[in-house]
Amino acid sequence: MDKFALLQFYGLLKREVLEHRNLFIGAPAVVALLILVATIWVATQIDQSQLAEGLRYVSVLFDGLSPFDMAPFFMLLAVPFYLTLYVCSVIYLINTLYQDRKEMSVLFWQSMPVSNLQTVLSKIVAIVVVAPIFYVLIIFAMYLVAMVWLTILGISNDVDLVGIGYMFLAAIASLVLIYISALVTSLWLLPSVGWLLLFSAFAKKTPLLWAGGVFILVGFLEDFIFGTQYLANWVASRTSDPNQYLIFEFQSVFERVFNYDTLFGIVVGAILIAGAVFMRRFTD
Repeated sequence: MDKFALLQFYGLLKREVLEHRNLFIGAPAVVALLILVATIWVATQIDQSQLAEGLRYVSVLFDGLSPFDMAPFFMLLAVPFYLTLYVCSVIYLINTLYQDRKEMSVLFWQSMPVSNLQTVLSKIVAIVVVAPIFYVLIIFAMYLVAMVWLTILGISNDVDLVGIGYMFLAAIASLVLIYISALVTSLWLLPSVGWLLLFSAFAKKTPLLWAGGVFILVGFLEDFIFGTQYLANWVASRTSDPNQYLIFEFQSVFERVFNYDTLFGIVVGAILIAGAVFMRRFTD
């Protein structure tokens, strides 16, 4: 890819971030603020002696331990951010191509030396690769504020926080796991990404209803005509168990990505994305 094409793609990514900054930045920032406020409020309701004892326990718990071994502990704190990213991704994917047609900005982009493939890929990269970066940065900022607050509490309660440094390193290590998990989740759920983009590309109204309605209709016809439920079972198998795509150990990344189920999902997702690229050629 030449330098001009890279600049084009960068411009498309920047446009997506600026136009959807509430989903990319605003939503996780609100979640982080709510978690900090809730944590501080809970701490104010605890007796000072109990709070000091809790700080000593946490400090001793992390003292001397490998940050990589303790990193999965912080994955639990990222659950609200995962759920927020999931909801925001659905909103973004089902509306992004539809909004282009509704506002007729698709005509502007089609008049530019930018292909439909570049445009669709920029939207996928924006939500799959770029959005998790903002989420991770905001989680890092939340951890930093929390560590400063814990240090202040420890000093004010005369608690020797010997393990606070190990705890912070474990939190930093967890950010890598959080980002990798977001990427693996996107690959695992790429059929859903392609499905939402496909209906966003051609539905004239309420693309989310189209996406959900057609899925239900196809499942009903399969059950009615063939007496099978392969589609429903396949979708359930890819969404029911988060352990299939959440990464808790660095050693399991290769195994999670390079396996039959993930690669098959990538192929199905790529076909649906190709359909979205094709349908974008047609405007209302």
